[in-house]
Amino acid sequence: MTIKEIEIRSGMERANIRFYEREGLITPKREDNGYRDYSEGDLQVLLRIKLLRSLHISLNEIKALQDGSSDLSDTLAKQIKNLEQEKQDVSYAQEVCRAMQDDRASYATLDAAKYLEGIHRVTEESGSPYFTVKGDELPQVFYPWRRFFARAFDLFIYRIPWEAFLAFAFHINLTDRSAWGNLFDTFIAIVIMLFIEPLWLHLFGTTPGKAIFGLRIENADGRQLSYSEGLERTWGVISTGLGFNIPIYNLVRLWKSYKICSENEMQPWDELISYTIKDRRWYRNVLFVGAYAAAFGILLMIHSAQLLPPNRGDLTIAQFVENYNYYAEFFDISFGNKELNEVGKWVEREFNGTAYIEFGCSESPEFHFSVEKGYVKGVSFLVEIENNPDWLGSYDTQMLLASLAFVDAQREIGLFSKAPARMAKQIENNSFQDFHFTEAGITVTCDTEYSGYINTQSNLLLPEENATANYYRLSFSMMAN
Repeated sequence: MTIKEIEIRSGMERANIRFYEREGLITPKREDNGYRDYSEGDLQVLLRIKLLRSLHISLNEIKALQDGSSDLSDTLAKQIKNLEQEKQDVSYAQEVCRAMQDDRASYATLDAAKYLEGIHRVTEESGSPYFTVKGDELPQVFYPWRRFFARAFDLFIYRIPWEAFLAFAFHINLTDRSAWGNLFDTFIAIVIMLFIEPLWLHLFGTTPGKAIFGLRIENADGRQLSYSEGLERTWGVISTGLGFNIPIYNLVRLWKSYKICSENEMQPWDELISYTIKDRRWYRNVLFVGAYAAAFGILLMIHSAQLLPPNRGDLTIAQFVENYNYYAEFFDISFGNKELNEVGKWVEREFNGTAYIEFGCSESPEFHFSVEKGYVKGVSFLVEIENNPDWLGSYDTQMLLASLAFVDAQREIGLFSKAPARMAKQIENNSFQDFHFTEAGITVTCDTEYSGYINTQSNLLLPEENATANYYRLSFSMMAN
């Protein structure tokens, strides 16, 4: 039956039916069009709930009856006892009202302590909560760790789009981000939170982190916050709760917020709102771990995607050069006043006011390309140096950049491929030595020979003191199989 039909047959308001559904007391089927289909069983459950709630039996007790952990007879016996006590409490309340009336007390002259003394005595004797003042405060959640982890998760996911922007718009190496860079990224995440979180609260009454822990924020009258109300609350969290994420001060503010919450005191930014928690079931902790792992996985994918070149598959010379320059920028590698142009030739940069001083001997290798039907099938370079009086640096950097530009462009190289790390290890461990390996269908070969030099084992060759001549030759090639 439809929601309208079950409203008529149960005599309940739609809001009540939806509430019991959210509480898990009824579970209507969903049709293909998304509408709910209520069964006769759902109707009977609603009628039972209506009856028991009419007798002032609590929702928690009804849940215990439904899951079989309580017996109806025992619940009714307990409720009869409660109603008897309530009847006595109501009777005493009537006596107090009559006494105040007989004393002809006005509000301005009312001696409240005189009557409260009797109420206190009766409450102590009966143990009844009838005269306890309840419901005159906004509900608040006093679970500091749940609130902290919900906030931490939200900040983490706000950071993801910013890091994606840095990675793909500016090609910033996130893995090699400095401590100051990370601090700046957290500040940006807080700025994103300032404007996005109020939208979450306005539209859904919660945030992703809060939803995981069943936390909800509303107005005092039960409505979702307006955007401006949410903005005011979020600003309070950032300034007073997080201390603007200023180092040290941030820790002080977090500790003070923890103390306030653990002592069941209201946080300053929550004074005008209703903060509730649906439940504290164990599965929410598992859900948090799973959600955090998923968000971390997304961030890891962004970091891994940075190691893939902008051009994949068959490459033209210009695309190979673009890949090569991409990795040079990504790893912050400079070739002084030279750069590789779109046809693979080294050219001088336009003068930008920076002076470059060269030490030793390190020639820029001239790339040669084997091309078929416009696409690169092989890349190589040859370096020959004779009778050089200066020390000689290795060509590991040029070989690694070329390998990444060509091999990583192959479709076989996936998002989490270990090939880049393997290639880097092969090249770095064989400075001034021959090596040969194959990755993703590309054979990489390096033949090295030298004389009149001393290998310092630190990527440098030093001329021998008494050598009358020296010679260095490196042949590097990459060929598609």
